[in-house]
Amino acid sequence: MTTQDSGPLVLTPGNVLGKIEPVIGGEMSSWPQDPADVPMAMWDSGVFITELINLHLSPKKIQITELGEQEQEDFNANPEALLAIVSVPPQLKEGTYRGTQLALTKMYELVESNYKSYMDAANFEPTVPTPLPVLKKREFFSFTCPNLEDPLADNFPPHLNLAANKDWSKKAKASKDKVDSNQNAYMKPTDLFNKMRVAQLAQLLPALIPDTILGHAAAAVGTEFAKAKFGDIGRPDAGNTIQDIENYQRKERGKKYFWQKNDIFNLPNVGDLPDWYSDERFAQQFFTGTNPTTIELASDFWIEHFLSASQPEDWRMQAKIEKLSQEARGSLYMQDYSYFRKAAGIEPSEVISCDFEYVYNGKKVKSTRYGVAAVCLFHLDEDSGKLAPLAIVCDWRGDSENSVTIYNQEPPRSTSDQAVDWPWRYAKTCVQTSDWLRHEVTVHLTNTHLIEEATIVGAQRSFSDTHMVFQLLYPHWQKTLALNAAARATLVPHVINELLPFTKEQSTLFTLHAFNSFDFKGRYAPEDLRRRGFPAQTLNQARSRNYAWARCIYSMWGKIRRYVAGMLDLAYPAPNADQKVAADPCVRDWYEIMQKDPSLSGDGGAGLKSFPTIRTLDQLVDAVTMCIHLASPQHTSINYLQNYYQAFVINKPPCLYTPPPTSLAELKVFKEKHLVLALPINHPKEWLLASHISYLLSFKPGDKESLIAYACSKYQVYMAKKREESKDAPEIAKVARQFYDDLRESEAEFKRYGQDTFDAGVITYDVLSPSWNAVSILI
Repeated sequence: MTTQDSGPLVLTPGNVLGKIEPVIGGEMSSWPQDPADVPMAMWDSGVFITELINLHLSPKKIQITELGEQEQEDFNANPEALLAIVSVPPQLKEGTYRGTQLALTKMYELVESNYKSYMDAANFEPTVPTPLPVLKKREFFSFTCPNLEDPLADNFPPHLNLAANKDWSKKAKASKDKVDSNQNAYMKPTDLFNKMRVAQLAQLLPALIPDTILGHAAAAVGTEFAKAKFGDIGRPDAGNTIQDIENYQRKERGKKYFWQKNDIFNLPNVGDLPDWYSDERFAQQFFTGTNPTTIELASDFWIEHFLSASQPEDWRMQAKIEKLSQEARGSLYMQDYSYFRKAAGIEPSEVISCDFEYVYNGKKVKSTRYGVAAVCLFHLDEDSGKLAPLAIVCDWRGDSENSVTIYNQEPPRSTSDQAVDWPWRYAKTCVQTSDWLRHEVTVHLTNTHLIEEATIVGAQRSFSDTHMVFQLLYPHWQKTLALNAAARATLVPHVINELLPFTKEQSTLFTLHAFNSFDFKGRYAPEDLRRRGFPAQTLNQARSRNYAWARCIYSMWGKIRRYVAGMLDLAYPAPNADQKVAADPCVRDWYEIMQKDPSLSGDGGAGLKSFPTIRTLDQLVDAVTMCIHLASPQHTSINYLQNYYQAFVINKPPCLYTPPPTSLAELKVFKEKHLVLALPINHPKEWLLASHISYLLSFKPGDKESLIAYACSKYQVYMAKKREESKDAPEIAKVARQFYDDLRESEAEFKRYGQDTFDAGVITYDVLSPSWNAVSILI
């Protein structure tokens, strides 16, 4: 697929995630004659479930009384302990790439649906909430506490404890009565968790990833049945050269018919661009790609490193860096992943790696996934606003002597020259691999999903349902608790962790480090941009024209904050608004619970030390704005472009499959074969997981779940109210109308920002379009 044939591709969730449904009466007037031509986003639920039954994979209830004493104790304390108790069924022996993707998509849909049903039935995330007084909510909503010494603990950062009422759990543990829980007046959430087979269903997902993934060649010699039953799109990972992988893009993903255009396997991705590997495309992804949140001013330490680590042949680039550091210090930026080893508990000299087994030709083969802690130095041109990579540390191992540093050749260089500079392409791949890890585990999972869940549990423990803060936050919690629980059970252990270069313990430490180091106030959009070298006053200057994400996110922060301030002005009216906020016990409880250390006793907090101590109205406005910001524009912007940039796995691989070079001399002789061996090429399972996780994580928000639809709904509801029904109804309607107008105006504003980028003629950034900006973390 090429975007040039039909104009630029506008990067909205709607375009990059496709319209996966047949359209009758449009380009086609009837269904295709051959059912194999019908595009499928996922299989029919009934067909899929009957196949699970035929494969003896239907989930079964666990008899809790048959568990060991420690297992029962852990289960009563947190039912998610079952995830470590329930065994994963044997994997399927064979399957096609296409069939496996369809199976994983349907299975994850069922897992999510099951968790949503559980959260509804257990009253954690009900369709229509049952009002509870704050004291009762505190018993119901509690935090887990990581416990690295307990093998059954999930050891995620503090999150909702699905055991709910701790007193009931302790009473059950003390009781010797083994009467079936169905005869009790109240079924505690742990019993419900088991009876709904929540953990058991979640553990089916890895069983659907076959030992051997078949391609065209295999199908031709005896597996036509599998091809006919599950469909076949070949092996997108297969090849001996980068060109082989690029050819798959053009051949297997060709668009001859309308029906094929709607197939999930034909969605656009960055590999459609002929220069996807170029320095320009590489650098621009840190402005408008999946992770535009961590590019920052280069520190003195790293500038000094890049000035001192060069070889004689690098004198031109070293001279350029030195001149820039003296005359334009503020134009040097970096992506710094050097902290990875410390965060994961790995020694500086130790290789980041994780051993694993896979099946090849029916035999188990041992292999290793490798990681790197790269650092990349960029120059931001003040006139063009383009980022250019200057030098890269492939893997920082604690000091310059033990780390490999490579310098770019003085630009400009043609893309054809860049295409065959294999040492430099390998170094850029190290940066992309590092960024995959930081984006998925830190920026995405922790900094949005897990931080937002902590604020949800903390708010539920602090505010009544009628409190203005609760009323502002609640609409932005849709589905989040259920989705997070499903992710903890399936995506993280069975997909993400299967791609990471970490052991299970290292993954846990890395995630906890991300949570514990999250700077809540420092991540307020204006402060975050200022700290990273993009203060508000520069966002409309030429230097920022390509940083469309920063311009959009800063604008969104201001609009959300204006709305929140307008609403909270009604709850804490002048005069003495600050004193009223300081005297509000619910606000005090909220920040104290958020800051309080987690506890195994069940009465702990989120342990988020950076959460603000709120004493003024402005501080409360900022904190509430941040909660909405994380759930809506922040998550939207770092989630919905994953499929575009990561489905073409060699653009941004999650790990490497050969150890990184230990010397510059070793790197300088790298050829194409070295890069091919390092990439997930000819690793079908890992390629499938890496490409499909981006699709699973990119559910499209519809108009009914967008932030602008929320603002419109708020306005219409309160516009219809009479003052005797709600004394502030006219004022609330006025504030909501202003919010709606602000968001509506963003459509043209953000389109303009996207069109300002240098590559807008090919791909146009518009992921935060109001039509697609989700109201909450929906996936």
